[in-house]
Amino acid sequence: MKTIESINLIWRRPGCRGGRATLIGRGLHVKFIVADYLDEDHYPSPETIAQRYAATLPQVYAALAYYYENQSEIDDEIAADHRFSELLYSQGPDAAVASLPPPVELDEPTIESLHLISRDTDRHYGSPCVDGTSVRVADVVVAWRYIDNHPQSIAERYDLSLGQVFGALAYYHERPTEVDAQIEYERYLKERREAGLVPE
Repeated sequence: MKTIESINLIWRRPGCRGGRATLIGRGLHVKFIVADYLDEDHYPSPETIAQRYAATLPQVYAALAYYYENQSEIDDEIAADHRFSELLYSQGPDAAVASLPPPVELDEPTIESLHLISRDTDRHYGSPCVDGTSVRVADVVVAWRYIDNHPQSIAERYDLSLGQVFGALAYYHERPTEVDAQIEYERYLKERREAGLVPE
């Protein structure tokens, strides 16, 4: 039996930030986190971005997962901000304000659930996996922590999208105890097998 493990950290609210995607509980635009992460002059880490915006790591990773699942939307928002800044300095506030896109019309708050992680009792004993694949969240975390540590390398290693990698890391940082226990148990079993104390 398969169940989806939704990541519910992004939403839109009527009258808040033009109805665009923000962090739940913060009202912070997803685009700000993304623009910082893509800053080629500084390449700040998710941890640095979390500190900068007083956000949690799950929120930062969820924002990046949302971006790579909805890239054109956030790219357009970032481009609109650049146009606004350019016009503000070149033509003044009236031209800058006139360049802003219209707000997104919403009747009620909408949670932008990321359906990137699932559990299947017939696969990996029900361990959380990247949905549609056999790659476990634990596999992504081990690669991130000990092997590749760069999301693009992890994506290439497991044939995943960047959205899937960041989704797995958002899921992990939201509930690390379970995944860490699984990783530690597997490390313990490996050591005992190598010592000949557990049959292969």
